[in-house]
Amino acid sequence: MSGLLKNSYAWLSGLLMTLLGYFLPVRDIVLLLIFFFIIDVLFGFWAAKKLRKERFSVKIIWSHTIPRMLISIVLITGAYMWDSTYQQDLVSTYKIVGWFISGVLLYSIAENGYHITNWVIFPKLANLIGDKLKDKTGIDLKEKEEANAKATDHKG
Repeated sequence: MSGLLKNSYAWLSGLLMTLLGYFLPVRDIVLLLIFFFIIDVLFGFWAAKKLRKERFSVKIIWSHTIPRMLISIVLITGAYMWDSTYQQDLVSTYKIVGWFISGVLLYSIAENGYHITNWVIFPKLANLIGDKLKDKTGIDLKEKEEANAKATDHKG
């Protein structure tokens, strides 16, 4: 029985190392996204505390930030698997997905930075990032934000 457990442990650790080695090319993108998510949470907390006098809520992080982060990581790793399976070398889809999500997070950080400090450079940075994302993807973050704000107003 102990031989079976040792073999199972060796097999599982080998499988884990194989998976880690396979996804090694996306490591930097995933680490950068995690860093941006952490910074976005900190700036969001700071802005909520300053503007609305809200207290830190772990519930918000678990209900919004963690699912978004996990879905982002799944999208990037899925796009990487897609690229490697179909040997698609022309454009790295996983880099485009990571680039877009990073841009949205940077936009959010710049927007919260403005709410915290009222420094005019932050809206200009947010507009620069938003315009770059719109040019590359056709998605207007301002339009999406306004639609979300209207939907929230109607619910509340």
